Amino acid sequence: MTQRNNVLQRGAPLTQSSMLDAVGSVVKGIQLDTNESDQDTADRLGVSSGTIANARNGKAALSMLTVMKIGEVYGLHRLAPLFHLIGGKLAPEAAICTSDHDLPIGAARGQMFLARALADQSISDTELAEGAADIEAAGQTFDALRYRLNTLRAGGIIITRMGDA
Repeated sequence: MTQRNNVLQRGAPLTQSSMLDAVGSVVKGIQLDTNESDQDTADRLGVSSGTIANARNGKAALSMLTVMKIGEVYGLHRLAPLFHLIGGKLAPEAAICTSDHDLPIGAARGQMFLARALADQSISDTELAEGAADIEAAGQTFDALRYRLNTLRAGGIIITRMGDA
């Protein structure tokens, strides 16, 4: 079967090596973004600079506690490479529920925002700022559907648009 470009790619197989590579990329990304040294990162996470250096170089794994501290200190998004290895993604606890029951509400909020804002055929920056919560709700609704769609595609279920053959 030929891999299509619009199909969500699976991560590397879960092995000790792929996990060490993912941890290394997490540490390197943090340090590039924050300009922290191994010692700076170690101090923030409560470990030794050698632990951070070994993780960054792919020589040793971090403890589960240290991995959790990365999410707490640097943000949940930093752990994405690790969860990608097992086909997962992370969402903060406060994320809007994306159950099928809530989908019409988020979509309707976005439609109502557009209807109000486009009454004069243009959306001003003020209208955009005032509609931020409705835009976010609609975006999260469609992001949840897009994620489910990409999961289907990754499983080999090819979905075409209406009219495509």
